[in-house]
Amino acid sequence: MIARITNVDFKFSLMRNSLFLTACWVIFFPGFFSGDSFAAVEMARTGNLTNSFTASWAIYVRLFSFFGDAIGLLSLFGGLLLVFASTQFTYSILAKKTAAISSFLMTLTPLIWGMGLTLWHDIQMTVGLLLVTAFMVKIRRAELVSKTDIATQLILGSLLISFRPNGLPTLLVFSVLLLLLTRKKVVFAYLLTAISTTVLVTVIGSNLILGMSPINDYYAQEWMRNDISCFANLPQGAEFVEENIPGVGNTETWSSESACTFLNQAKVTAKEKVLSQEFVPRAWITLLKQEPFFVLDTHLKRHAYLLPLPFNGLPKPPFLHSTIEFRDQGIEWAFPAVAEKARAPMRLWNLLGSFTAWAGLWSAITLILLVGFKRRELFVPFLMMFSLSGVLFIFAPITDGRYALFALIVGQMALLGKVIEWAQTDSNHTG
Repeated sequence: MIARITNVDFKFSLMRNSLFLTACWVIFFPGFFSGDSFAAVEMARTGNLTNSFTASWAIYVRLFSFFGDAIGLLSLFGGLLLVFASTQFTYSILAKKTAAISSFLMTLTPLIWGMGLTLWHDIQMTVGLLLVTAFMVKIRRAELVSKTDIATQLILGSLLISFRPNGLPTLLVFSVLLLLLTRKKVVFAYLLTAISTTVLVTVIGSNLILGMSPINDYYAQEWMRNDISCFANLPQGAEFVEENIPGVGNTETWSSESACTFLNQAKVTAKEKVLSQEFVPRAWITLLKQEPFFVLDTHLKRHAYLLPLPFNGLPKPPFLHSTIEFRDQGIEWAFPAVAEKARAPMRLWNLLGSFTAWAGLWSAITLILLVGFKRRELFVPFLMMFSLSGVLFIFAPITDGRYALFALIVGQMALLGKVIEWAQTDSNHTG
């Protein structure tokens, strides 16, 4: 009976949150599009699918845009998926009344509707992480799970995790940590199902459908090239390129100060980057052996937003994208005057990005709630946050708030839920 009541309450909350998201989609139709978004638009329209991002993302944008004829549907589907996952997750960690309020208030923030309406594959991967986490919270609590839970949380979540290259590594790290700290056979069985689903989707999507390797070496090496370009910019980096990447550029062409923190501005051409692929991994390992503290310091500065303390000042990662970046591409806002004014909350969230996009801060808050306030339901979410941040710290080529969207949603949702519980307790005492 209780489960049935909770389910009805969840459906009502999901419907309310989805209606608000849909209203936002109408206002901002067809959504928000950055340079990365237009790469997806190109795949959808031409059918030239690549593994530059992941195969599952390429197939998704092609099919769910009806082969490029309905690009706006991609932002609607992405937004509704994020609403569905965030609502599911909220109900997994909070009491139903608190979850109803919290999930709605979070949907009102640009963290959900703004991110959700942006055509980025980061959104789908975040959805996957939220769904798998919600499912594993139930399993760790020894709650009964239905076939619907398995299908809509575990399987769907595992599929969507494959939409970013770092999705599978994050899931693997999370699985190892959870198994080491839980050691339950049922946990192992479900985690194995999740991993198998993600691997299967990745292999089938790339090898059988696209006819390409699941790993795009060019983009997979970007973070290593950035470290090498950063080192080449230093006095002690002279001749490193000539010695370790022979015949492909030199110290001057590889050098880039901006590669230390964000985008690599090295003069190495795209053709030279392709030619360097066989040398880059070995060169980076050599760099790690020779200058381990340099590599560590570079990653600490580049990914300061993942750290719980502001060692290098408050982080200022790129965060929400609130425009349609390119003009004359056949994609424009249907109501530009309204959309321009309505995007003010997103601009405010960006202005406050040192806090709203500081993943390390929200991970620390989640840990405080878990340990200090004994919120055991946050154990699984924190492990996923830790796994995601760890993978990003090593492999992410640049800093970007959207990469850690999962951590932002979890941390802010957990804190919001606690504040609402305090308010409800005070109200009961006053009454």
